[in-house]
Parts: sequence; C-alpha cells; structure tokens
Amino acid sequence: MIVCVCRRLNCTAVKEAISSGARSPECVQAHHGHQFNCGRCRTTIGEMIASEMDDRATPETLLAAE
Repeated sequence: MIVCVCRRLNCTAVKEAISSGARSPECVQAHHGHQFNCGRCRTTIGEMIASEMDDRATPETLLAAE
C-alpha cells in the first residue's frame, strides 16, 4: 500500500526505515532522502511507528511478593 503519494513510499519502505531506527515521521522521510511535501502521510507513518514499537515492547514480568 502506498503511504506517501508525493514521495512514493509504500508500507515496505516505511517499515524498512522503522527497522533501521526511524522513530518519527520526519526520520522515516529522511531515511529515504526526502522531506515532507503535503504532509498527509505524517499521521499514517506515525501510527505505523507506534504500532511497530508496541509490537516490539516486551511485557514486564510481575513477581509475586513473598
């Protein structure tokens, strides 16, 4: 699916940037050598970053009190 029409970035390209350490929509664009044009993709990219970070989060282990 195309995420950024202006810069022709698809889901795969966005996920690649996130895997390489991009943690903001601006960093995703910069990873590919771009800057925002219209900015309509900013929210979608932000949601993809948040989703990826949620998936990577490890649940804390709860220990029973003695």
